[in-house]
Amino acid sequence: MINWGLNIKFIFMTVFLIVFISLMFSIILVYQSRKALLYEFSKRGQSLVQNLALNAELPLLLENKATLSSLAQNLMRENDVQRVRIVNEVNSVLVDITKNRKLWSWQEERITYPVYLTPEAEKTTSEDMSLFLSSTPPEGTGQARGQLIGTIEVIFSREGIIATLNRIRWWIFFSATIATVIGGLGALYFSYTLIRPIQKLARATSSIARGNWEERLDESRDDELGALTESFNIMASSLEKKKQELESTYRELAQKERMAEIGKFSMMIAHELKNPIGIIKGSVDILSKRDTERTIKQTMLGYIQDEIKRLNRLIDDFLSFARPQPPQKATCDINRVIERVAAHFMIPENSSKQITIHQELGTLPLVKIDEHQLYQALLNLLTNAAQAIEQRGAIYFKTDLFKPWLRIQVSDTGMGIPDTDRAKVFDPFFTTNATGTGLGLSIVKKIVDNHGGQVQLSDYPGGGATFTILLPV
Repeated sequence: MINWGLNIKFIFMTVFLIVFISLMFSIILVYQSRKALLYEFSKRGQSLVQNLALNAELPLLLENKATLSSLAQNLMRENDVQRVRIVNEVNSVLVDITKNRKLWSWQEERITYPVYLTPEAEKTTSEDMSLFLSSTPPEGTGQARGQLIGTIEVIFSREGIIATLNRIRWWIFFSATIATVIGGLGALYFSYTLIRPIQKLARATSSIARGNWEERLDESRDDELGALTESFNIMASSLEKKKQELESTYRELAQKERMAEIGKFSMMIAHELKNPIGIIKGSVDILSKRDTERTIKQTMLGYIQDEIKRLNRLIDDFLSFARPQPPQKATCDINRVIERVAAHFMIPENSSKQITIHQELGTLPLVKIDEHQLYQALLNLLTNAAQAIEQRGAIYFKTDLFKPWLRIQVSDTGMGIPDTDRAKVFDPFFTTNATGTGLGLSIVKKIVDNHGGQVQLSDYPGGGATFTILLPV
């Protein structure tokens, strides 16, 4: 679709209006001129024929062909007279003179004029008869209007009228062309002086919308456009000042949020490290006693090893959340990653839970992802699902194509997630598990976001929850 600017539209509309008005004016003028010319032409022709009839009454009555021919020749001297034909009352041709010029039917106008003898003329002598000859049929019946003594037929040529109308049309076309050119130049001038500043204003507004807050207009005018330009510059300066104030406020808020996050993070670390360190310290104190039994020492060493593993896990989670690494993408089979996660996952030895893992893996194309990060995200979801199951349950893995996404679903038959907690499950440090850090699902969301995907939460039929990972194919 053609995207015309405002100036092109203005010029086009101006030229269109001029052409349209000129066309309508031309049609009306030509119509009225033609009507007036035809009226005058017909009136003049009627006058010429009537004059010929008055002069030809007596020769027509006497059938004097020489006199009638002389009268017809006089009429033929008129440029627009094409043919003169005079017949008597029995349609015998007395005079028939024509010019050797071929005319079309639409170029001719034929006038037929009957000549009558009044009853008074029949009672007088031939010397007085011309006083009573009538070229205009009187009102009434055939007996009342007198005897028909002949008919005059004159054919006029409309070539003169047509030529005049053509000259009028040409002058109208010439005038309309000149008016169109002048109107186009005027529209171009007004477009330059009126619309060009508006276009500059539109470009400046678009520039500010793109973030160029230093954009200003230097158009100096004394009209409304000048006032609009000045208002734009004032608005731009005000926006830039407000932007600087907002940036300053945002930096302060961000700093406060970072400090609050650091404080929260520090408290979380302190809280999570305090218990393992306390257990390790107590176990070391017992081991330092010489009279400690061997079985007790073995138990204490086991405690120390478990707590060290727990500390390592906590530190890894904290580092993964605080310093996420950009994904190192490579071609990978997601189904193979899921099979590896399911095979390596182990329920803690001291847990009495009975959990089965089911896999429903569809046919998927190879995609470019960070296999290690995806493994971590799936392991976190699997761990979260296992924690949601109290004693006995099942975890389901399902993969398929959900165009334009590749879909991975991890479902469990656990307790489910209350509606009040759904909006917070991906927030850092949010957890309902007394032994959890609240970072597992946050890490999952970060990994999926870094891959350009989405992670969603929904209910699993019959209880439990379903986490859906959508990755671009």
